[in-house]
Amino acid sequence: MKISIAIPVYNSEDLISECLDSLVNQTMPKEDYEIICVDDKSTDSSLDILNQYKQKYENIVVVERTENSGGPGAPRNDAIKIAKGEYILFVDSDDYLGSEALLRWYNFSKENQSDITLGKLKGVNGRGVPQSMFKETNPDVDLVDSRIIFSLGPTKLYRTSLLKENNIIFPTHIKAAEDQVFTMKAYLKAKKISVLADYDYYYAVKRDGDHMSAAYVSPDNFYEAMEDIIRAIRASDLEEDRKIKLMAVFLNRHFDFSRTKNIMIKIKKEEERAEWFKYLSSFIRVVPEEVDQFVLPHIKLRLLFIRNNDVQGLTQYEREEQDIIKFCTVHNGNLIARYPSLERYPVSEELLQVNYKNKLEHHLQNIEFRDRSLSIEGTIKHKLVNDETNNNQSLTGVFVHRHTKAEKYILPVSFENSTFAFECKFDELASAEEDLGVWDFFIESSIDGYKLRGRIGNKRVPYKYSTKTMYLGHNAFFVFSARPYFTMNYDNLSIDIKKHAYTEAELCYQAETKDLSFIFKDKQICLPSHSKIVVHTDQSEILLPVKSFNLEPNSTKLTVNVQSLLEQLAHVKKKQRLIEFAINTSQNKIFAKEDNQVIILDKKNAEQSFMLFFRKTVEVQYKLTTSKSKFYFQY
Repeated sequence: MKISIAIPVYNSEDLISECLDSLVNQTMPKEDYEIICVDDKSTDSSLDILNQYKQKYENIVVVERTENSGGPGAPRNDAIKIAKGEYILFVDSDDYLGSEALLRWYNFSKENQSDITLGKLKGVNGRGVPQSMFKETNPDVDLVDSRIIFSLGPTKLYRTSLLKENNIIFPTHIKAAEDQVFTMKAYLKAKKISVLADYDYYYAVKRDGDHMSAAYVSPDNFYEAMEDIIRAIRASDLEEDRKIKLMAVFLNRHFDFSRTKNIMIKIKKEEERAEWFKYLSSFIRVVPEEVDQFVLPHIKLRLLFIRNNDVQGLTQYEREEQDIIKFCTVHNGNLIARYPSLERYPVSEELLQVNYKNKLEHHLQNIEFRDRSLSIEGTIKHKLVNDETNNNQSLTGVFVHRHTKAEKYILPVSFENSTFAFECKFDELASAEEDLGVWDFFIESSIDGYKLRGRIGNKRVPYKYSTKTMYLGHNAFFVFSARPYFTMNYDNLSIDIKKHAYTEAELCYQAETKDLSFIFKDKQICLPSHSKIVVHTDQSEILLPVKSFNLEPNSTKLTVNVQSLLEQLAHVKKKQRLIEFAINTSQNKIFAKEDNQVIILDKKNAEQSFMLFFRKTVEVQYKLTTSKSKFYFQY
């Protein structure tokens, strides 16, 4: 057996079917996994539904508890005891898996000999899930230096022997955060922890009604679990310095992503606030003081209040932090938050630096192709700086080559009251061979020596062009296309520079005006003003000014008048001549999409000699024909 799936079930009649359907329809063969459903004495029809699935699917096991345990921990422990799989996966009854999850999860874990594998989580219906550790797949993640401590839920693939041999079970004496205790103990015993980020493995669903993470828990119960985690770290086989750093990472997570976050201002009643502070202080006393130096600055300040038993100070600090912009100033190239609550403590200015909490708030109001450039207009300001100080900022646009990390800088055309306009000149961005590739756009903002650079684009008005719209230009070396687009994961603005050899077009001709149109389907092509069509013959090049240029939703129409072409080719003695069309330079060819197309460009009467002295007037047709993506001028 490869995988055992453990599902604690309690009054899940409206949810369990979706979960089980996702499990029985996996791409992994059914004989390779079992589904252990532990009913925790449900009072609805959950057990009946489980038994119906059991009758239909041989790999489903139903365990009936004789009394309700009050939480998912005991049912999960029941599943661990009877699990036959090499690995065990914990799934909540209101969640579900991607159809390929088990097969991908197992094969990767087996190949890399992983003890624990985190599969990428996907939140559904607004459910928040940890994301920072899923930027890339990593077969061997460091417990201390990575972000996996920010994922302490049990919904992972564990080697079953890791749990059984080390007696790692869910604590049942606590009813809050018991999954964090379990996961941390498993992390500490694992020899190899992996992250899989190539697929949406686990779908965590936000349902109507109460969720366990939002339900009330008593402070003594909650902080007992936190103390258990600290004790587990201190008792682990890690080196002492790594224990200290791991506890610091855990405290960063705890204060920013648990019930403790802003706990003093969330609780309105003073008596209740005092009770939570008492147990929070008890928890922090278990944490060695040398941990304090490794936590984030705002966590370090919280610990200062807690270790000094200053409940009023912590409450005031949390309130001030909510209104941090009132207390921020720029000093010596840094953002400093001078909180009144800290006036009676000897705190260094370094500890008051809040650079890491600041970010650029931006919005793109217009992105538009101009003559030879891309106009980028919008607003930008520093989140932690008031409007008056924000008016002192200066901007620089920065394009960073994604591969070489080379940088190109542009100054704003205008910038006033946080409103900017940049003109990105394509010919300067693509000036040499090494410029080929993707350029990511940043804006660097400076205020009195303090600088912050941020990616731009994910907050914007709707982009008016298609994803294929590009500028077509040329430098001294090659023809290039410049295509702005928004990145897949973070939706920020980038420009892709590529060599451009040819463009396929459909041809359309208006005989009355002698206008020849090149229609580029499925492409929006922007050209510099005064562009020309180059007609290349074996003897010369003829330049035809572009008469009109129209961008349509899914195509581009470029029109020229061929009268001058006819005049210059009329004297040609050959009845058929190969010609080539290009835009602005003969290095860039236009190919015809349609083969064997014939366009009558003009008709004229001409005298021709027949049988010595006899002459006859005949009609001569000047034709443009296509054959295998080549053009022929003939008469």
